[in-house]
Amino acid sequence: MLRSPSAFLSVAILAGFVLLVGPGCKKPPAPAPPPAPEVRLQVTSVNPGRVAPGVPSPVRVYGSAFEPGATVAFSGTAVTSQPGAEVRVSDPNTIELTVPPLPAGAYDVVVSNPSGESATLRSGLMVKLLELPCRSVTVNFGFDVSSLNSGARSTLDGYMDCYQSASGSIKIEGHADERGTVDYNLALGQRRAETVKSHLVGSGVSGSRVSTMSYGEERPAASGHNESAWSQNRRAEITASE
Repeated sequence: MLRSPSAFLSVAILAGFVLLVGPGCKKPPAPAPPPAPEVRLQVTSVNPGRVAPGVPSPVRVYGSAFEPGATVAFSGTAVTSQPGAEVRVSDPNTIELTVPPLPAGAYDVVVSNPSGESATLRSGLMVKLLELPCRSVTVNFGFDVSSLNSGARSTLDGYMDCYQSASGSIKIEGHADERGTVDYNLALGQRRAETVKSHLVGSGVSGSRVSTMSYGEERPAASGHNESAWSQNRRAEITASE
């Protein structure tokens, strides 16, 4: 039986396809994934970035590739190199430590791994006096009264964490309005100052840090001879320092 030319052509094409996709033919391998970028030691931030001078301060140093046994040092205009204390590497991105007492100034934060690699955050730590929210507080009293009313007690309690955490002195000045004799108002102002001190000490503030005095009617906060002025002058002024 004779085959037509078109039949021979179809058979040839089919045979070529079988050869092309036969068992010996494989797909090309997928390209290898690119290598993971190498994580390098770096220091990105310090929290808090500002601490008070002359006192130990706990901070956290953030970055990458911190190794167990890493050390932290601080260098600035005041010191060439001041090593940190109580350094603990929590994870490759976090170091916890207590900054040693440092003079005021700007400090570079230098982290060094045991492998010898180091990284620096320029001016990463500022050492300067912190502004106390309780630096200057005033509470007022009722007429001829030296006990704390609910408003005065609430004001003092709102600043109590600040009074407790500050390490400096606390000065309390008692005042009175113009009514009454000079001697009576001096005594009344003193009782008011002592009442505030008792409240602070009763809440955990060291009594050795607190001093009291009275100005009586000598330093009015408001001028005038009416209740509006008198209510402002019946007061105790509390000044706290670092």
